[in-house]
Amino acid sequence: MNELEALALALEVEKAELRFYIEMAKKAKDEKAKKMFLFLAGEEAEHWDVFEKNLIEKLLQKPEMPQINKELLEKLTPKYEGELSEVKAVEIGMEQEKLTWEFYEKAAEETEDENVKKIFNELAKVEKEHYELLKAQYDSVMKTGIWMDYQDFSLEVD
Repeated sequence: MNELEALALALEVEKAELRFYIEMAKKAKDEKAKKMFLFLAGEEAEHWDVFEKNLIEKLLQKPEMPQINKELLEKLTPKYEGELSEVKAVEIGMEQEKLTWEFYEKAAEETEDENVKKIFNELAKVEKEHYELLKAQYDSVMKTGIWMDYQDFSLEVD
């Protein structure tokens, strides 16, 4: 997969994650769970902006619309149907974040453009932090039945 295809696929993945977290926030009954899902939706929207900007820059250099690997997109898109408990939504989110960070690490290895490589590496780290946040929430709920409060620190990489 070339870097243009990887950027286009990443854009679609971020859009799917954004939709997933917004949908989970709308359905969440617990206020702290709702806040966490909205926080993650905001993070994914920022990532979408980053990938969109970089994809546009690449397209301006080489105006050729990339093919999106539909099979890989399907694998990297959150899967859910009907009503989900907040805990099940966290489990799906954990799986999603892990798949995404692994995809970004692989895309970083395969790209030759140093700027694009840096973006994929940075966002892989952020997606891994999202996984850690969701895992902490999952552990908290499963061991105590209590949602942790909204985090007051940044997951963004310097």
